[in-house]
Amino acid sequence: MDDDLRARIEGGTAFARTLGATLVEVADGSAVLRLDAAPELHNHVGGPHAATLFGLGETAAAAVVITVFADLVDAGAVPLIKSAAIDYTAIATGVVLASAHLAGDGGDGVRESVATRGVAVFPVEVVFRREDDGVETATMTAQMALKQR
Repeated sequence: MDDDLRARIEGGTAFARTLGATLVEVADGSAVLRLDAAPELHNHVGGPHAATLFGLGETAAAAVVITVFADLVDAGAVPLIKSAAIDYTAIATGVVLASAHLAGDGGDGVRESVATRGVAVFPVEVVFRREDDGVETATMTAQMALKQR
């Protein structure tokens, strides 16, 4: 994994830097981020706050967009989150991993839509797990967009 990609994902926005997630791996339309949340990002039960997990999921989804569509982003397309649904299923404690992958056709339809309409909306699926025991704590579907400027 190159340092430029890591810098774009981990430090590309002020929020990503505040969140402090680190990129663990990227491969074929997927990305895994790791979050050892600082205490100020915890909730009343001692784990990452729900909003922190949502932010981790959005960051993981953006990582997928940046890796799969780096050429379009470099050409001026802006990755954005359009909407998201998250289902919290267990309490997240300790270090959390967010595994995200591009759902659907692998990106061909996205590329066509950006080329013809200037925008594409597509799903990225995210699964959250506690690092220590692998328990799934949440799932998220992020509707991501790529929009030409």
